[in-house]
Amino acid sequence: MTRIEFEADVFSARGLTLLVDGTAQSHIDLDDPTRLFFEYLRRVGHVVDAIALPGAPIAVLHLGGGALTLPRYVEATRPGSIQMVVDHDAELIEVVRAKAPWPASGIEVSILDAREAVLDAARRGERFDAVVIDVYTHLDAPAFVDDPDFLAACLGLLREGGVVIVNIADAAGLARLRTSARAFARAAPGAGVLAVGDTHVLDGGEEGNSVLVAASAPLPEAIAARLEGGGPLPVTVLTGAKLDFALWGAC
Repeated sequence: MTRIEFEADVFSARGLTLLVDGTAQSHIDLDDPTRLFFEYLRRVGHVVDAIALPGAPIAVLHLGGGALTLPRYVEATRPGSIQMVVDHDAELIEVVRAKAPWPASGIEVSILDAREAVLDAARRGERFDAVVIDVYTHLDAPAFVDDPDFLAACLGLLREGGVVIVNIADAAGLARLRTSARAFARAAPGAGVLAVGDTHVLDGGEEGNSVLVAASAPLPEAIAARLEGGGPLPVTVLTGAKLDFALWGAC
């Protein structure tokens, strides 16, 4: 039986860490939803900051809910945004709803498989400024997140200027990042792709999280600039030839 619990944060009065079978899965600050504690989520937040004018509402599809850290951030920084959150774990969502309820307006939560949610959104003709893929069971991502057909469907949900954002938890050596980047290349050969993370992770020397950002067209330069300037440091942003070399140059 899965053990789902919240642990009080020693760094803030109302900070909470969501633990699933003892593993930290999400962090939220009920007093300040703009405080993103996990480094990879801060980087995801920078991407969200850069895809539209400050404060402008956007539409986001979140594949993977956790404690709804990112939806809370978007609601706080871009009031009036339309957000759909999809998670397959009904028990986890009910615990979060009871212990740390999210804003009532603007955030719709569904218990659904991520693939089904993407296909349903496509059938309804829905479009988003961002599709965020953060789907894990413990430390393992399901195989479909690297399926080119699934990623092509995610790219197909984007409005002009929109992006797909993928959290990638990797061992040293970047095996998962390489797999995901190749899947995007097969899904859309002309896709713009960017990788960002701690320098020691993206040089392949350490395990950790990186973030992959993709779009059907070249990515706006503002995204890379925001990531390079926003930290957490040390940060490496890989695009173009640098990304190609990091992922395939040594092969």
